[in-house]
Order: sequence, then structure tokens, then C-alpha cells
Amino acid sequence: MSREYGPKSQLRLAVLWPPFLVSGVATVLAFVMFDPLPLLANTDLAALSRLQADSIGLFWFWLITTASSWLTCCFQRPPGQREHTAVNA
Repeated sequence: MSREYGPKSQLRLAVLWPPFLVSGVATVLAFVMFDPLPLLANTDLAALSRLQADSIGLFWFWLITTASSWLTCCFQRPPGQREHTAVNA
């Protein structure tokens, strides 16, 4: 049972899925090199556990890489197709 995806679904997958994979790797690498607890010691987030800090890091990395992926999708289109960007999808 094969399911067909439309252009909007493919665009959403192209913008969200690769950044999730990259942000997972970036989170692992960042928190293997840096312990989040000493980094947060003198902030309002000092009460966070390592798991909570890692989760926040994952979502920040995902946000940054998603923005990069979305901009790539926007810039690869010819100027006449700019009104059909991922924002309208």
C-alpha cells in the first residue's frame, strides 16, 4: 500500500526532516564536548537537569538548522516562483 505525497508534504519533509537528523548529531557532539550544567551554572536555568538541558539544546539546534533548510528551499526557486515558498505551504 503506497501512499503518494503532494508537493507541499514533500517540501515540509525536505525542510524539517534533514535538520532534525543534523541537530541530533550536533547535540550529541556539543554535549559530549561540553557539559551543560557548568555552562548554565550562573544563569536562571541552573536548576535544569542534564536531560532538560540536552533537550533544549536539541530544539535550538533544530530551529537553527530548520531556518537554514527553509532558506535554501526559498533561494533555489526562480524569481517568478517566489510566491509559492515554504511559508505558504
